[in-house]
Amino acid sequence: MKRHLLVASTAVLALGVTPARAGPSAQPVTVEYQSFAPQRLDALPGDSVAWSNTSVRTHTVTADDGSFDSGDLSSGGVFTHRFDAPGVYLYHCRIHLGMTGEVDVRRVTLNPLPTVAVPVGERVTFTGRTADGADPVIVQRATSDGYRSVSAATPAPDGTWSVTLTATSTGTYRAGSGADVSETRRLLVVNRRVLVRVSGHGIAATVTPPEAGATVVLELLLRERFGWWPVKRTRLDYLSRAQFRVGRPARARVVLVDRDGWTPVATSRVVHFRGSR
Repeated sequence: MKRHLLVASTAVLALGVTPARAGPSAQPVTVEYQSFAPQRLDALPGDSVAWSNTSVRTHTVTADDGSFDSGDLSSGGVFTHRFDAPGVYLYHCRIHLGMTGEVDVRRVTLNPLPTVAVPVGERVTFTGRTADGADPVIVQRATSDGYRSVSAATPAPDGTWSVTLTATSTGTYRAGSGADVSETRRLLVVNRRVLVRVSGHGIAATVTPPEAGATVVLELLLRERFGWWPVKRTRLDYLSRAQFRVGRPARARVVLVDRDGWTPVATSRVVHFRGSR
């Protein structure tokens, strides 16, 4: 019998057959002084999450629905829990209000994309994991009427996948495998410039190519704030222009932000406002 099993295993390797399902993985989370890091974690079914308390405080890792609880986790302690079924698992610390976390278990994941805007034409690598290595992973981009496929990747034997795309414009992406889809990720692409000049009472800004209605933020270099600080915001007019009044001499710049109202898309040069004329 052992000889027959050995022959069968050798034949599978010779044919290059890989497991259809990725093996489980251990995902780390750090329990800090007043937060979990990362606060939101993606995992595949069968993955375990290990919470390590690196703070001097005692914490707990307690599921909102009561499905798991670490009990008191003192400094240096580790708590591990395995997640077998897809779903969203919310948890908190019973000792410190406001300490919350989330484990999202899906059969296919898409890792975070760059948090800063990338230039048009730059190559961006999309990565993630899948629970089913037999199916290709399809990268999809959001459109006005749903999602369309833009690329496909063949998973490695351990379930990891990777594909590289050329950045063309800002968009929202997800990964799909069979009937399963990942969380969505947003890719910011710089295809605009913010032009500024000093006017009589402040700073005039123009965004090109035009983006009427977009939000721009005036930032001043404030010594008391130890750096750049947003002081005013407004929307571009129909000519893609905006005007900011500045009440005192200062170094200033204007930032075009994304739809969320805070993520920078493009930043102007720095100008020195010397006061109203």
